[in-house]
Order: sequence, then C-alpha cells, then structure tokens
Amino acid sequence: MSCSNAFARRYCTAALILLFAVAFLPLGNPVPTCNAAEPVRLTTDGRIKRDPVVWPDGKSISYSTVTDAGVSRIMRLNLADGSTSLFHPQETQPDRELTVSSDGSVYAFVHVTPDGQRGMIIVKDSNRSKSIKLEPGKFALWPTLSPSGKRIVFTIDATAMVAVDLEMIQTSELKFEAKTGGPVLRLTNDGATYGDLWPKFSPNGRTLVFSSRRDDDFEIYLTGIDGKGQLRLTHSPGIDTHPSFSPDGKRIAFTSNRDRNYEIYTMKVDGSDVRRITNNPGRDDFAYWHPDGDRLIIVSQRKGSYDLYSITLDE
Repeated sequence: MSCSNAFARRYCTAALILLFAVAFLPLGNPVPTCNAAEPVRLTTDGRIKRDPVVWPDGKSISYSTVTDAGVSRIMRLNLADGSTSLFHPQETQPDRELTVSSDGSVYAFVHVTPDGQRGMIIVKDSNRSKSIKLEPGKFALWPTLSPSGKRIVFTIDATAMVAVDLEMIQTSELKFEAKTGGPVLRLTNDGATYGDLWPKFSPNGRTLVFSSRRDDDFEIYLTGIDGKGQLRLTHSPGIDTHPSFSPDGKRIAFTSNRDRNYEIYTMKVDGSDVRRITNNPGRDDFAYWHPDGDRLIIVSQRKGSYDLYSITLDE
C-alpha cells in the first residue's frame, strides 16, 4: 500500500504496530480446534484484500483491494463464474469498506477525498432513491449498516464510534462533529487514547460487536446500539480483532494471534466456547459469515499471496 498521503500513512502505521506486536506476545492457553473442511480458494490474483462482504442473495462478494498504484478500491466477485470487476467502475477516487443491509437495498462505503486527508461515508438507499454523504470532518472508517438499513455505525478518526439515524436525515449531506446531537449519537469516548474499531451489527439490530484497545491490547466487546451495557468478551494475551456475527446471532467469528499467528476463531456471544477454525502458517483474517450460516469467507495469506477463501464448518 502506498503511504504517500495521511490516509494511507494512518493505515501503514497501524499495520506495522500489529505486525511487530505479535513477536512479543506470550502464548495463550490452547483453544479447541473446530472441524472444518479444507478452504476453497475464490480469487487467484494474490492482491492484498480486506473486508469481504457476502451480498444477501449469496451470489456475490464485495471486498476492498489495493491497485498497482496503491489505491484502495472496492471489487465485486461473481461466485457463479469467478469473475471480478470494480464495484464503482466510474469512480476515480479511492473507496473501501462496503457494508450492506440484510435485504441488499441499502449499502454504504468509505469514500476518500481527493487530497487524501478525509474519509467520509456514502450511503446509497435504493428504497428511497437517495444518496447521503456523512462527513465528520475527520476520517470516517469501518461502517456497518443495521439489518434494516435505517442506522449506520462507524468509527471517527480511529477513536470514537458514532451511530447515525439515517431516517432523521432530510438532506443529501450531513456534516458533524463527534459530539453533535440530533441524528448522531456518540457510542464511545471521543478523543480517547484507545481505539474502538471494526463494529458489526447483530442480525436483530439490537447489539454491536467491536474491537477495542482500552485494556492495553485489542479485545472483543459487545454494546447496545445506544452505547450502554458494554461488555468485554475476550481475555487473551494476543490481538483480537475484526468480529462478525453469525446469521443466527449465536456465534461471533474473529481474528486472533493468541497462538502467535493470525487465525480465525469463533465463540458464543457471551465469550464462551472459543474455537479455533484455521491452522495456516500464513495470516487468516477478516472472517465474514455466508448467509447460509455454514460457511465463513476469509482473507488468507498462502504462499505469499492474499486471496478470498470459503471455509465450510462441520458444526
């Protein structure tokens, strides 16, 4: 990834912190390994990828990748024939981190300004033939839409999470600060030294799962959609990130390097019954549940290449 602007430098710095941290972590207690079929490779270009999202009809996957020019773009993979294409072929600016409602009628993504200094959220609502631009004046990152598509949660400047009630917005553009009221609700502390990152809605839209560094390393937490009742789920010496709810809401998939390598794990929503899913010498990350609930779509590093893989769970 190019580090030529502030947006890219922020990601490069975070990536270096995560990569070097693993070398100094103590080993955790062994975790049971869940039976899973051999991963099926879905892409073959080997480019760096992140944030896969399976569309509700199960026919395609959107994900973020990096072009030869170091620009982040959203791609779409057609599962029927394996073909890939730009999700926004007419767009010239970087885009990334797509999220979609449960019926596919609303989607949102991060759009980076031409100067590379700000990231904003673009929401596309086909039900109302409406497009909304959410601009916090800083970096808006890692959006997640509620199942109904009526609410969106994201992180501002890699610190505070906010929720925006999309039904309260009557204009096509909303500029705000993290402490603004009205349709914007701050869920976690603005300006805190730790980061609250990578939120994901539960299937019923009542809960959020996210990763936070508030306890010195990244752990997984739950919170209500009003920011109340925050509960820590993981207690590992490693880094726990990128959580995602199963379609039935009973389990959470996440990435952890608690065994000194980034692998995919699952656990119950109360943090119990942790199971290791992958066992790969490379990095496995960004697990997203297929709508059928029997498969995980992940980004896996194998033989130096990063591609999307599908893992069918035996349980």
